Amino acid sequence: VSCDNVNVTNIFAGNMKDSNMETLCKATTVAWESRSCHRHLEGIYLNLLSLVRRKSAVHKAPCPVAAGNTTSLKYFLMEL
Repeated sequence: VSCDNVNVTNIFAGNMKDSNMETLCKATTVAWESRSCHRHLEGIYLNLLSLVRRKSAVHKAPCPVAAGNTTSLKYFLMEL
């Protein structure tokens, strides 16, 4: 399976109650869990982590992400 087609949790599916910061915090978790697939994901993870830590006293990245709907890594990155 190519990295583009690896399944990741779809943090964008259906949950419109999350704030932008909550979504970024969850994206940090997905990037962390997927980093072994592509080396550039580690950079994305570090950038998201830095952003969440600077902008939010409430969220401690990486945030827990409940298992649920999945999407491809490619789609996740496009949505991000």
